[in-house]
Amino acid sequence: MLYMIVIILFLSTFLMIYGLLLIIGKKRLNIEKRIHEIQDDGVQGKEDRENKSFMERMLKPVYQGITRMMVRTTPSKNIENFQRKLESAGLLKNGTKEKWLYIKGMLMLIVASSLGALVYTESENVIAAFLMFLFMLLFVNVFFNFFLSRKVTARRERILRDLPYTLDLITVSVEAGLSFDGAMARVVSNIQGDLCDEFGKSLKEIRMGIERKVALRNMSNRCEVEELSMFITSIIQADELGVSLGKVLRIESDNLREHRKQVVREKAMKAPVKMLFPLVFFIFPAIFIIILGPVVIQMMEMFAGGL
Repeated sequence: MLYMIVIILFLSTFLMIYGLLLIIGKKRLNIEKRIHEIQDDGVQGKEDRENKSFMERMLKPVYQGITRMMVRTTPSKNIENFQRKLESAGLLKNGTKEKWLYIKGMLMLIVASSLGALVYTESENVIAAFLMFLFMLLFVNVFFNFFLSRKVTARRERILRDLPYTLDLITVSVEAGLSFDGAMARVVSNIQGDLCDEFGKSLKEIRMGIERKVALRNMSNRCEVEELSMFITSIIQADELGVSLGKVLRIESDNLREHRKQVVREKAMKAPVKMLFPLVFFIFPAIFIIILGPVVIQMMEMFAGGL
Protein backbone atom coordinates (compact mmCIF):
# COMPACT_ATOMS: atom_id res chain seq x y z
CA MET A 1 0.00 0.00 0.00
CA LEU A 2 2.85 2.37 0.82
CA TYR A 3 4.44 1.81 -2.60
CA MET A 4 1.13 2.53 -4.30
CA ILE A 5 0.75 5.80 -2.38
CA VAL A 6 4.32 6.81 -3.26
CA ILE A 7 3.69 6.05 -6.96
CA ILE A 8 0.44 8.05 -6.94
CA LEU A 9 2.21 10.95 -5.22
CA PHE A 10 5.05 10.85 -7.76
CA LEU A 11 2.70 10.76 -10.76
CA SER A 12 0.49 13.57 -9.44
CA THR A 13 3.53 15.75 -8.67
CA PHE A 14 4.99 15.08 -12.11
CA LEU A 15 1.72 15.95 -13.87
CA MET A 16 1.32 19.13 -11.83
CA ILE A 17 4.89 20.30 -12.55
CA TYR A 18 4.62 19.49 -16.24
CA GLY A 19 1.30 21.32 -16.48
CA LEU A 20 2.75 24.42 -14.84
CA LEU A 21 5.78 24.33 -17.15
CA LEU A 22 3.50 23.98 -20.15
CA ILE A 23 1.35 26.90 -19.04
CA ILE A 24 4.40 29.09 -18.39
CA GLY A 25 6.06 28.21 -21.70
CA LYS A 26 2.90 28.20 -23.81
CA LYS A 27 3.46 31.66 -25.27
CA ARG A 28 7.08 30.92 -26.13
CA LEU A 29 6.12 27.62 -27.73
CA ASN A 30 3.46 29.31 -29.86
CA ILE A 31 5.93 31.96 -31.04
CA GLU A 32 8.57 29.37 -31.89
CA LYS A 33 6.00 27.26 -33.72
CA ARG A 34 4.83 30.24 -35.75
CA ILE A 35 8.38 31.28 -36.66
CA HIS A 36 9.16 27.72 -37.68
CA GLU A 37 6.06 27.54 -39.90
CA ILE A 38 6.95 30.83 -41.57
CA GLN A 39 10.51 29.72 -42.27
CA ASP A 40 9.39 26.43 -43.80
CA ASP A 41 6.35 27.94 -45.60
CA GLY A 42 3.98 25.95 -43.39
CA VAL A 43 5.39 22.56 -44.40
CA GLN A 44 5.44 20.07 -41.52
CA GLY A 45 7.46 16.89 -41.83
CA LYS A 46 9.55 14.50 -39.88
CA GLU A 47 12.39 16.96 -39.45
CA ASP A 48 9.96 19.55 -38.09
CA ARG A 49 8.71 17.15 -35.43
CA GLU A 50 12.26 16.32 -34.44
CA ASN A 51 13.12 20.02 -34.02
CA LYS A 52 10.26 20.58 -31.56
CA SER A 53 11.06 20.97 -27.90
CA PHE A 54 10.45 18.26 -25.32
CA MET A 55 7.56 20.20 -23.81
CA GLU A 56 5.79 20.48 -27.15
CA ARG A 57 6.44 16.86 -28.24
CA MET A 58 5.78 15.03 -24.96
CA LEU A 59 4.22 17.20 -22.30
CA LYS A 60 1.68 19.07 -24.39
CA PRO A 61 -0.10 15.92 -25.70
CA VAL A 62 -0.27 14.53 -22.16
CA TYR A 63 -1.66 17.81 -20.84
CA GLN A 64 -4.27 17.93 -23.61
CA GLY A 65 -5.22 14.31 -22.99
CA ILE A 66 -5.72 14.88 -19.27
CA THR A 67 -7.79 18.02 -19.81
CA ARG A 68 -9.97 16.27 -22.40
CA MET A 69 -10.52 13.37 -19.99
CA MET A 70 -11.43 15.75 -17.15
CA VAL A 71 -13.86 17.67 -19.37
CA ARG A 72 -15.51 14.44 -20.57
CA THR A 73 -15.87 13.02 -17.06
CA THR A 74 -17.25 16.26 -15.57
CA PRO A 75 -20.99 16.87 -16.08
CA SER A 76 -21.78 19.56 -18.62
CA LYS A 77 -23.82 21.53 -16.08
CA ASN A 78 -20.87 21.67 -13.70
CA ILE A 79 -18.61 22.77 -16.57
CA GLU A 80 -21.02 25.60 -17.44
CA ASN A 81 -21.23 26.75 -13.81
CA PHE A 82 -17.45 26.58 -13.49
CA GLN A 83 -16.98 28.61 -16.67
CA ARG A 84 -19.51 31.19 -15.51
CA LYS A 85 -17.68 31.60 -12.22
CA LEU A 86 -14.37 31.99 -14.04
CA GLU A 87 -15.90 34.66 -16.30
CA SER A 88 -17.35 36.52 -13.31
CA ALA A 89 -13.96 36.33 -11.57
CA GLY A 90 -12.11 37.58 -14.67
CA LEU A 91 -9.83 34.53 -14.75
CA LEU A 92 -10.56 33.68 -18.40
CA LYS A 93 -8.69 36.76 -19.56
CA ASN A 94 -5.34 34.94 -19.61
CA GLY A 95 -6.48 31.32 -19.60
CA THR A 96 -9.16 28.79 -20.45
CA LYS A 97 -11.57 26.75 -18.41
CA GLU A 98 -9.58 23.62 -19.28
CA LYS A 99 -6.45 25.12 -17.70
CA TRP A 100 -8.22 26.06 -14.47
CA LEU A 101 -9.98 22.69 -14.35
CA TYR A 102 -6.58 21.02 -14.70
CA ILE A 103 -5.08 23.19 -11.94
CA LYS A 104 -7.99 22.41 -9.62
CA GLY A 105 -7.76 18.67 -10.26
CA MET A 106 -3.99 18.55 -9.80
CA LEU A 107 -4.15 20.54 -6.57
CA MET A 108 -6.78 18.21 -5.18
CA LEU A 109 -4.79 15.13 -6.17
CA ILE A 110 -1.39 16.33 -4.93
CA VAL A 111 -2.56 17.73 -1.59
CA ALA A 112 -4.80 14.75 -0.84
CA SER A 113 -2.13 12.21 -1.85
CA SER A 114 0.59 13.97 0.15
CA LEU A 115 -1.39 14.14 3.39
CA GLY A 116 -2.76 10.65 2.88
CA ALA A 117 0.77 9.28 2.50
CA LEU A 118 1.91 11.28 5.54
CA VAL A 119 -0.89 9.84 7.69
CA TYR A 120 -0.09 6.31 6.49
CA THR A 121 3.62 6.66 7.26
CA GLU A 122 2.85 7.95 10.76
CA SER A 123 0.10 5.53 11.75
CA GLU A 124 0.32 2.72 9.15
CA ASN A 125 -3.47 2.72 9.11
CA VAL A 126 -4.92 2.35 5.61
CA ILE A 127 -8.41 3.44 6.66
CA ALA A 128 -7.14 6.62 8.33
CA ALA A 129 -5.00 7.44 5.29
CA PHE A 130 -7.95 6.87 2.96
CA LEU A 131 -10.24 9.03 5.09
CA MET A 132 -7.63 11.78 5.14
CA PHE A 133 -7.34 11.48 1.35
CA LEU A 134 -11.11 11.95 0.94
CA PHE A 135 -11.23 14.76 3.48
CA MET A 136 -8.45 16.69 1.73
CA LEU A 137 -10.13 16.21 -1.65
CA LEU A 138 -13.25 17.81 -0.22
CA PHE A 139 -11.27 20.51 1.59
CA VAL A 140 -9.29 21.59 -1.51
CA ASN A 141 -12.49 21.60 -3.57
CA VAL A 142 -14.24 23.84 -1.02
CA PHE A 143 -11.15 26.07 -0.73
CA PHE A 144 -10.93 26.48 -4.51
CA ASN A 145 -14.63 27.39 -4.68
CA PHE A 146 -14.08 29.88 -1.87
CA PHE A 147 -11.14 31.34 -3.80
CA LEU A 148 -13.36 31.77 -6.87
CA SER A 149 -16.11 33.37 -4.78
CA ARG A 150 -13.68 35.88 -3.31
CA LYS A 151 -12.37 36.70 -6.77
CA VAL A 152 -15.92 37.22 -8.04
CA THR A 153 -16.82 39.46 -5.09
CA ALA A 154 -13.65 41.55 -5.46
CA ARG A 155 -14.22 41.99 -9.19
CA ARG A 156 -17.84 43.06 -8.66
CA GLU A 157 -16.69 45.64 -6.14
CA ARG A 158 -14.14 47.01 -8.60
CA ILE A 159 -16.76 47.18 -11.36
CA LEU A 160 -19.20 48.97 -9.06
CA ARG A 161 -16.47 51.40 -8.00
CA ASP A 162 -15.53 52.25 -11.60
CA LEU A 163 -19.09 52.42 -12.91
CA PRO A 164 -19.89 56.11 -12.07
CA TYR A 165 -16.70 57.45 -13.68
CA THR A 166 -17.12 55.25 -16.74
CA LEU A 167 -20.74 56.28 -17.05
CA ASP A 168 -19.74 59.96 -16.86
CA LEU A 169 -17.29 59.50 -19.73
CA ILE A 170 -19.93 57.70 -21.82
CA THR A 171 -22.45 60.47 -21.07
CA VAL A 172 -20.05 63.25 -22.05
CA SER A 173 -19.05 61.39 -25.23
CA VAL A 174 -22.67 60.82 -26.29
CA GLU A 175 -23.63 64.43 -25.55
CA ALA A 176 -20.62 65.54 -27.62
CA GLY A 177 -22.06 63.75 -30.67
CA LEU A 178 -20.60 60.25 -30.56
CA SER A 179 -22.74 57.15 -30.89
CA PHE A 180 -23.03 54.73 -28.00
CA ASP A 181 -20.62 52.34 -29.74
CA GLY A 182 -18.17 55.18 -30.25
CA ALA A 183 -18.53 56.15 -26.59
CA MET A 184 -17.73 52.58 -25.56
CA ALA A 185 -14.68 52.63 -27.81
CA ARG A 186 -13.56 55.88 -26.17
CA VAL A 187 -13.97 54.31 -22.73
CA VAL A 188 -11.99 51.23 -23.72
CA SER A 189 -9.14 53.32 -25.15
CA ASN A 190 -8.87 55.78 -22.24
CA ILE A 191 -9.68 53.82 -19.07
CA GLN A 192 -8.19 50.62 -17.67
CA GLY A 193 -10.04 48.17 -15.47
CA ASP A 194 -12.40 45.23 -15.31
CA LEU A 195 -15.42 47.26 -16.40
CA CYS A 196 -13.58 48.57 -19.46
CA ASP A 197 -12.56 45.01 -20.32
CA GLU A 198 -16.22 44.03 -20.30
CA PHE A 199 -17.09 47.00 -22.53
CA GLY A 200 -14.29 45.89 -24.84
CA LYS A 201 -15.76 42.38 -25.07
CA SER A 202 -19.20 43.80 -25.84
CA LEU A 203 -17.73 46.10 -28.47
CA LYS A 204 -16.00 43.15 -30.14
CA GLU A 205 -19.26 41.22 -30.18
CA ILE A 206 -21.04 44.17 -31.78
CA ARG A 207 -18.35 44.46 -34.45
CA MET A 208 -18.70 40.74 -35.14
CA GLY A 209 -22.35 41.28 -36.04
CA ILE A 210 -24.11 40.51 -32.77
CA GLU A 211 -27.00 42.82 -31.98
CA ARG A 212 -26.10 45.54 -29.52
CA LYS A 213 -28.77 44.70 -26.95
CA VAL A 214 -27.70 41.05 -27.01
CA ALA A 215 -24.07 42.02 -26.47
CA LEU A 216 -25.03 44.31 -23.58
CA ARG A 217 -27.16 41.59 -21.98
CA ASN A 218 -24.21 39.21 -22.28
CA MET A 219 -22.06 41.72 -20.42
CA SER A 220 -24.73 42.03 -17.73
CA ASN A 221 -24.85 38.25 -17.32
CA ARG A 222 -21.06 38.03 -17.09
CA CYS A 223 -20.70 40.74 -14.46
CA GLU A 224 -23.83 40.04 -12.38
CA VAL A 225 -23.79 43.53 -10.85
CA GLU A 226 -27.24 44.91 -10.07
CA GLU A 227 -26.42 48.55 -10.80
CA LEU A 228 -24.81 47.67 -14.13
CA SER A 229 -27.80 45.51 -15.07
CA MET A 230 -30.16 48.42 -14.35
CA PHE A 231 -28.02 50.71 -16.49
CA ILE A 232 -27.97 48.25 -19.39
CA THR A 233 -31.73 47.72 -19.14
CA SER A 234 -32.28 51.49 -19.37
CA ILE A 235 -29.99 51.72 -22.41
CA ILE A 236 -31.84 48.90 -24.19
CA GLN A 237 -35.25 50.42 -23.43
CA ALA A 238 -34.12 53.86 -24.59
CA ASP A 239 -32.80 52.34 -27.81
CA GLU A 240 -36.05 50.46 -28.46
CA LEU A 241 -38.36 53.38 -27.60
CA GLY A 242 -36.32 56.04 -29.39
CA VAL A 243 -35.68 58.13 -26.28
CA SER A 244 -32.74 60.52 -26.23
CA LEU A 245 -29.76 58.48 -25.11
CA GLY A 246 -27.94 61.45 -23.58
CA LYS A 247 -30.83 62.24 -21.23
CA VAL A 248 -31.14 58.61 -20.18
CA LEU A 249 -27.40 58.43 -19.46
CA ARG A 250 -27.53 61.63 -17.42
CA ILE A 251 -30.47 60.37 -15.38
CA GLU A 252 -28.82 56.99 -14.80
CA SER A 253 -25.61 58.69 -13.71
CA ASP A 254 -27.48 60.79 -11.14
CA ASN A 255 -29.45 57.77 -9.91
CA LEU A 256 -26.28 55.74 -9.55
CA ARG A 257 -24.54 58.39 -7.48
CA GLU A 258 -27.63 58.79 -5.29
CA HIS A 259 -27.73 55.03 -4.81
CA ARG A 260 -24.08 55.02 -3.75
CA LYS A 261 -24.83 57.76 -1.21
CA GLN A 262 -27.66 55.66 0.22
CA VAL A 263 -25.38 52.63 0.47
CA VAL A 264 -22.79 54.70 2.35
CA ARG A 265 -25.46 56.02 4.72
CA GLU A 266 -26.68 52.48 5.34
CA LYS A 267 -23.17 51.28 6.17
CA ALA A 268 -22.69 54.26 8.49
CA MET A 269 -25.90 53.41 10.36
CA LYS A 270 -24.76 49.79 10.75
CA ALA A 271 -21.42 50.83 12.24
CA PRO A 272 -22.64 51.41 15.86
CA VAL A 273 -24.32 48.00 15.91
CA LYS A 274 -21.17 46.30 14.64
CA MET A 275 -19.07 48.13 17.24
CA LEU A 276 -21.28 46.91 20.10
CA PHE A 277 -19.85 43.38 20.30
CA PRO A 278 -16.15 44.42 20.36
CA LEU A 279 -17.02 47.00 23.02
CA VAL A 280 -18.83 44.51 25.25
CA PHE A 281 -16.41 41.59 24.94
CA PHE A 282 -13.01 43.32 24.60
CA ILE A 283 -13.00 47.02 25.54
CA PHE A 284 -15.39 47.14 28.53
CA PRO A 285 -13.65 44.29 30.43
CA ALA A 286 -10.29 46.03 30.03
CA ILE A 287 -11.79 49.31 31.27
CA PHE A 288 -13.37 47.58 34.28
CA ILE A 289 -10.06 45.94 35.16
CA ILE A 290 -8.19 49.25 34.95
CA ILE A 291 -10.79 51.19 36.96
CA LEU A 292 -11.90 48.60 39.52
CA GLY A 293 -8.65 46.67 39.82
CA PRO A 294 -6.94 49.02 42.32
CA VAL A 295 -10.16 49.32 44.34
CA VAL A 296 -10.50 45.54 44.62
CA ILE A 297 -6.84 45.21 45.63
CA GLN A 298 -7.21 47.89 48.35
CA MET A 299 -10.38 46.27 49.70
CA MET A 300 -8.65 42.87 49.82
CA GLU A 301 -5.71 44.36 51.73
CA MET A 302 -8.05 46.20 54.11
CA PHE A 303 -10.08 43.11 54.95
CA ALA A 304 -6.93 41.03 55.25
CA GLY A 305 -5.43 43.57 57.71
CA GLY A 306 -8.63 43.66 59.77
CA LEU A 307 -8.63 39.92 60.12
